[in-house]
Amino acid sequence: MISKKENIYISLVFLAICFLATGGIFVKLSTLSPISTGLYRILFSLPLLYPFVRKNLKQIHLIDMLLMFFSGVFLALDLIFWNTSFSYTTVANANLLVNLVPITIIPLSYIFYKEKLNVNFFIGLIILSLGIIFLMNGKIIANPENFKGDMYAFIASIFYGLFLFSVSNARKRVPAKVIIGLGSLVTL
Repeated sequence: MISKKENIYISLVFLAICFLATGGIFVKLSTLSPISTGLYRILFSLPLLYPFVRKNLKQIHLIDMLLMFFSGVFLALDLIFWNTSFSYTTVANANLLVNLVPITIIPLSYIFYKEKLNVNFFIGLIILSLGIIFLMNGKIIANPENFKGDMYAFIASIFYGLFLFSVSNARKRVPAKVIIGLGSLVTL
């Protein structure tokens, strides 16, 4: 049975996913360039994050600062490629392709954390592949511009995976709000 508190958290996660999924629409509708839109997205979040982060800044070790630095760089590259992809492909294709993060995360987890690939991984891989084929079947327009946008979105997924991988290591020792705040500062 799910408690009332867990129900609230699940609802908030669902709402966050909805916001993420519709973010591409706003990038596409923006009168600014895609990169400028990403810049302002980060810029406007920093003053909201600072009050939550400032107390923890002195307690961060050098290795965690480096991880947050790289996470910010990876997030910046993710935003650059993802936002730019909307100029050349559909929002649906860009959102689908940018979420191919397991292609980056799985090999890195295997190499650095020695995580084993089990049957569930291969079942998930089959479901992922079938889902991509099902969702994109007949929707990819064979023209160079669409292919360029799809490639940008796929490249963004690699940087998003690198961002998540670097954050996952720092998250063991540093609060999420600090990672988000310092990573966003570097992203800017």
